[in-house]
Amino acid sequence: MSVTGSSPADSKPVNSLFRPIPIATLVPDSVADFDIYVRMRHDDYPVLFRSRILPITMDVLKRLSENRHECILIPTSQNREYAEYLERHLETVLTDESVPVLERSNVLYTTAHSMVENILANPESTDMMRSSKDLVASTAGFLLREKSAFEHLVGLVSYDYYTYTHSVNVFVYSFSLANRAGIADQKTLTDFGEGALLHDIGKSSIDPKILRAKGKLTEDQWKEMRRHPVSGYDILKNHGVFSDLALHVTRHHHEKMRGGGYPDDLKSNKLDPLVRCSTIADIFDALTTRRSYKEPMSSFQALKLMHDEMSADLDPDLFKTFVELMGNPQG
Repeated sequence: MSVTGSSPADSKPVNSLFRPIPIATLVPDSVADFDIYVRMRHDDYPVLFRSRILPITMDVLKRLSENRHECILIPTSQNREYAEYLERHLETVLTDESVPVLERSNVLYTTAHSMVENILANPESTDMMRSSKDLVASTAGFLLREKSAFEHLVGLVSYDYYTYTHSVNVFVYSFSLANRAGIADQKTLTDFGEGALLHDIGKSSIDPKILRAKGKLTEDQWKEMRRHPVSGYDILKNHGVFSDLALHVTRHHHEKMRGGGYPDDLKSNKLDPLVRCSTIADIFDALTTRRSYKEPMSSFQALKLMHDEMSADLDPDLFKTFVELMGNPQG
């Protein structure tokens, strides 16, 4: 559904006033805290279909379906309300087998993005941290039940780098790699997933100018950037709701098998195998996403570079498994 054009009464383009969202994210008999708009024809200005606070009944969903609306529109000013709605109903959507796996994957990816973006803006919020734990638990169940979910999520991966998109991408890659490597215990995977999702939470304390720097960092800027694993560890530890495994992933995802990483210069015998999974995922996503100063590598180029230039820094068995995972997502 196109969202271009403008209102006669407002010079702002429609795509700055509204955002399209999948109908699959609307849960029957729930109450939305956002207004629902639709377009009757391709070039029409959106019209109000359902006011906020009113229940979303089966009749409402039936009418949307009968009128062949592929998605609805909500005001961009209500993005926060929509994100909170998704968080409340994510488990319901992910377990609804009447919704195609691709659509459920899209809902999950959208929800995770919004949540991590909000957490990075409010790292002191324990409520948000607890919500992230719920999201990871729901995701763990979804990925373990639906074998095609990882492939769909990879297809949704954003190749434009932001800390929150990178965090979600690393979470998806890390969790799936750990599971493919033989980790089947759901609690272990969930604890690990929490650390993978929030592994860069320490960047919330880094000067935004450094995070947005175009090109090579200065020595002082790099010193500041290298603080983020410890800052992230401290943030999560202070909330008191995360496992030791989640804390280790956050602190040690930049360590190397042969030593020389940061912040603690650990070597392979001191690195948990799941931390090694997060390191592989972190490097792969960094290479395959677009930055202001570089174009993204293809998956093949990134894996080749990691093999040719970083073999001594990565767990060889896990890297082999990751290559197999990317080549055959449903394995």
